[in-house]
Amino acid sequence: MRDNRIGNYHKPLGLSQHRLGKKVGILRTSINKIETGETIPRLNVSNYIANALGVCMYKIFDLDGKETYKCNSRNCC
Repeated sequence: MRDNRIGNYHKPLGLSQHRLGKKVGILRTSINKIETGETIPRLNVSNYIANALGVCMYKIFDLDGKETYKCNSRNCC
């Protein structure tokens, strides 16, 4: 995943990286590395992050850098 919008979603919620990590079940440092693009999360972790933030993972993660992947749900992306 080349780009992500984790900060765009957790910051307005007043959710720190530490609290987001606790909700997801990973360390704050892992959230930071994912958010800064230093590491690419596994698919399940991406899904956990999106669920913790209450959005579809396609709204957070740009899989190919072109935003060509979209959710099939009509209530999403």
